[in-house]
This record gives sequence, C-alpha cells and structure tokens, in this order.
Amino acid sequence: MSDPNVRHKVLPGGLRVFSEPLNEATSVALGIWIRAGSRDEEDKVAGISHLMEHMLFKGTPSMDALGIAQAFEGIGAQENAATGEEYTVLYARFLPEHLDRALDIVSDMIKNPTLVDLEREREVIVEEIKMYEDRPDQMADEYLSSLIFHDDTLGRPIIGSAETVRGVDHDTLRGFHGDVYNTANVFVVGAGKLDPDYLESAVEDKFSGLPEGEPFVREAKPTQPESRFFYKFKETEQYHVSMGSLGIPASSEDRFGMAALNNVLGGGMSSRLFQEVREKRGLAYAVYSYHQGYSDAGAIKTYVGSTTGNVEEAVKIISEQLEKVQEETVEAEELERTKQQLKSSTLLALESTAARMNRVGRSVITDSELLKPEEIAERIEAVTADDIRRLARKHLNLDSMYLSAVGPKELDLGRYLN
Repeated sequence: MSDPNVRHKVLPGGLRVFSEPLNEATSVALGIWIRAGSRDEEDKVAGISHLMEHMLFKGTPSMDALGIAQAFEGIGAQENAATGEEYTVLYARFLPEHLDRALDIVSDMIKNPTLVDLEREREVIVEEIKMYEDRPDQMADEYLSSLIFHDDTLGRPIIGSAETVRGVDHDTLRGFHGDVYNTANVFVVGAGKLDPDYLESAVEDKFSGLPEGEPFVREAKPTQPESRFFYKFKETEQYHVSMGSLGIPASSEDRFGMAALNNVLGGGMSSRLFQEVREKRGLAYAVYSYHQGYSDAGAIKTYVGSTTGNVEEAVKIISEQLEKVQEETVEAEELERTKQQLKSSTLLALESTAARMNRVGRSVITDSELLKPEEIAERIEAVTADDIRRLARKHLNLDSMYLSAVGPKELDLGRYLN
C-alpha cells in the first residue's frame, strides 16, 4: 500500500483497520468489509452472502430492525450495504462527532445478528430476484458472465435463485455467519475527518470477541462452454445484447491500459461505440463497454439495447469496432482525450469520503496496490497506443468472444463473431 495517507493496523486477534484522515472533510465514511461474496458460496446455498447482508439489518439482542433504523437516523447517518462477487460491505456516512455511536451500531450488527424474520426476508429477496428478471439488460449481463466464467462461481448471479435462497434455513445461516464473519475476513475502513489512533482504539474495543478464522482461497477456473452464444426469449420492446470475453485482474499492471481501452471503445459520449452506433446511425439509445476486475480474473464487456429490426446492424457495427481497435493504433488526440477523461473521473471522485472508503476497501479485497493520486495520474499518462492495441488483440478477439441476447425473437447474432 503505497499511499502514505492511508494507515493500516492489525489489531490483536487479526482484525485489520485502515484509516485515511482528511482534515478538509466534513464527514466520515465508515465501511465494515467482509471478504465473502457470491463466488465463495456452495451451489446449493447460492445467494447466502446477499441474504446475510439483509439479515444484518433485522436486529440484534439490543436493537430490533426498527431500532437499527432509528439508531442510524438518530445520528443523521446515511447507511446501506452491498454484496458483490468477492465482498459484503456495511457502510455509513455521518458527521465526525458520531463516530463512536456509529461503531456501536455496526459492530453490534456484525457480531450479534439475531437472524429473526428469516422466512419473511427470504421472500423479500425472491421479490428482488423477480425485479431483476424484469430488467433484460441485467439479464443479458448475467447470461454473458455465465458464458465467460462457465462452470466457475464467478459466473453465477450474486443474488442467487429463488430455489437456493428459499433453501437456506436458520441453522445454515447461523453456521455461515460463524464461519465467515471472523477476523480473517472482516476489516474496517474509515475515511474523512477522523483520528486514526482513536478509530483503531475504538474498533479494538467494540469488535472485541469477533472470532478468529481462515480466509477463503480463490482461484477462478472457467471452462469452455458448449456454445459461445446464448439466447433467452422475453417479450421486450428492445432487444438486449451483451458481448465480451475474459479480461484482467483488478491488480494487473495493465489495469490502466485496460481502462484506456475501455474508454476508447465505449466509456463515454465521444467513445467509438457511442458515436458509431448511436450518434451516426441512431441504432440505439444505450450502448457502452465496461471492464469488471476481480482479485484473480476479469471480464471486458459491451452492451447494446436496440429494436429487433436494428439490433443486427448494431451488433455488426460493434464487431467492426472491436476489430478496428485491434488493427489500428489509437491516434494521439484520441489517446490524450482518453487520458484526461480517466484522470478526471478517477481523481475528482476522491473528493468524496465515501469514494475514498470504497477505494481502500476494494483495494484490500482485490489485493491491489493503493496508489497516491499523483501516482494514479502518472500511471494513466504512461499508457501508450501500443498498450491499447496489445490489450485489444488479446481480449477483444472475435473468435474468443461470447454473446448473450434477450429479446422477443431469436436472431443469428453469433455470425458476427465468426
């Protein structure tokens, strides 16, 4: 961790605390991170990490669900939680004078969840699953992940399925909490107007009793699916298509080059996909690309939503752009514009204490070096046109790409990748 403003301390028992004091800030962002996500689950309980995230808010011996909500509101905190493929995080943002009380609340939630109302909350998540099923763009992304990470848990939906969620009983959930919520997997991140010494002392006090444990071992091992293409029938007004392939880990030395490649391809309004598909031809409202980096793997993806009549041309244009970025060197003007966009979007985000807290947390989760802002700018500036073309040739080769589609009629879109 090369950013000297971020302090790291390992407490007795193994709990880690990361603090980034910002004297100019007016708030504190506090995150309790758990190194456990959907990729760490057994198939039969897929979605249990997300279910556990929900259950943290259902009560402790000292507070019921309403009491937790009132406790956060009593200090004016903005609180929430999230689950990803590799983590669960409970976070809150509040005024500096409320740090002690915020730690009281979150430590109680992490250490002592009563897990009441499980049956009701399972049905809430089933409704959430149904909500996602009404979003065909998200379905296309999930189907694409299942192709890219075939036979690997990274390819599963974070939320699980109705069947697996309903199959988690109280004993299973209690066992999961005991196995996962320990000092090997839990760490605390604070960013903003805070005293690192006080934060470390308070965390040691309030998280005392958290058991020790062993971290999960992660190794992505995707296999080749029988087909590189997947279609799902759904009566939709738009036809939704996701295309992509394996990318790079979040800690890769090429991560800034990959960010530049993604930005050139479909990262903004001046990007090639946006200009060619939307602006010049009017084939779609939404068209973009994105890269997802994990601790040991990654995926680069594109998405387009278009009418059934226009989607084939849109996919054809996207495929042509994927080939073009492999064959031709990015010109100096486009490269410079890309670097300025990346520097601005990355560095301006650091004005937020929540973004600072998230940056540290994700760095720990993915075992990525945490760079100083000026080092980030230097790494971005060091990206060359040759780097972009090299990464494009390795990760955007049409012969090794996958395609998923959701729409009212099956089309032969796979031919554009052959």
